[in-house]
Amino acid sequence: MKIIALAHDPGGANAVAATVAALRVAGAEVEAYAKGPAIRQFQRLDVACTAVSQEHHTLFSRLAGDILLTGTSQYDDFELDAIVWAKKKGIPSIAVLDYWANYRQRFQLSGDPNAEPIFPDTITAIDEVCREGMLADGLPESQIQVVGQPYFSWLLARQQGIKNIVKPPQYIFFASQPNANEVEILRILINVLSEYQPLEKLLIRFHPRQGKCPVSLELLEKSGLPFAIDESTDTLATLSQQDMVLGITSIILIEAALMGIPAGSLVMGIQDTLMTNKYGLTIPLTSPEKLRYFLNFCKKIEINQWFVEQQCDANLQVAELCKTIISNRF
Repeated sequence: MKIIALAHDPGGANAVAATVAALRVAGAEVEAYAKGPAIRQFQRLDVACTAVSQEHHTLFSRLAGDILLTGTSQYDDFELDAIVWAKKKGIPSIAVLDYWANYRQRFQLSGDPNAEPIFPDTITAIDEVCREGMLADGLPESQIQVVGQPYFSWLLARQQGIKNIVKPPQYIFFASQPNANEVEILRILINVLSEYQPLEKLLIRFHPRQGKCPVSLELLEKSGLPFAIDESTDTLATLSQQDMVLGITSIILIEAALMGIPAGSLVMGIQDTLMTNKYGLTIPLTSPEKLRYFLNFCKKIEINQWFVEQQCDANLQVAELCKTIISNRF
């Protein structure tokens, strides 16, 4: 049994890398390929892979395997081109979803909303809410399997325990992101923190597609708040040093919550697409007042056990699904 695994975007790479790790532990032969931002995610999860150049088409001419395992990407066609290659070779393919959004767009070349989607043989869903969203977006019901998100199970397995906060949070992390009312949200955060005496440092991390946003930097510099920009390669190590993590709808909030760190989602002036806000894993903060309350009274969090039970073995479930699909071929 030989599995070809590949990914480009960070979220998909996390899910694929977590599954590759589970497959290798089980003794499966896996060739893993990472392109662009996926390379760093594989390294962060300590999963060996081969880096792929920007021109990825030459890779397919030398590939051979029994199944293709991919992530999904919005800004590169690496996975979709691989699915086309697998179809031509008669190799089954499975794509792992990593987030509750943009279901159909993930399977359209270069994010073209008018492009005919390229679906793999099997698409995994994080939960029933994800599955319903996929169906509403026109994804084929017969190809959807609810198995969880493998990266969540990877995080849960490495959880250090709930962080009990015995004093007000002093070190606060903020995960910015583009196209999410991020400047106005940062302005609100600065206004609230300017009145928050315990603050020792605000650490802000810009999304890779943002760069160092000049408008946001100007706001921070004029605020007088003690701040720094996080450019570390290991976000999880940085999060473990924080008392509280804030963001908008970033996956970083889920990472923090699963590590036992209080995580607040600043959904002000935007649609709340972070499903873990509904599950109680991350906390939706829809006003400055709720943010103030969260800063002053969030002493500890309790991880939703229903969510934990649903996600704790997702990497094993996807690995088992791959093996079952291969067995059914022969």
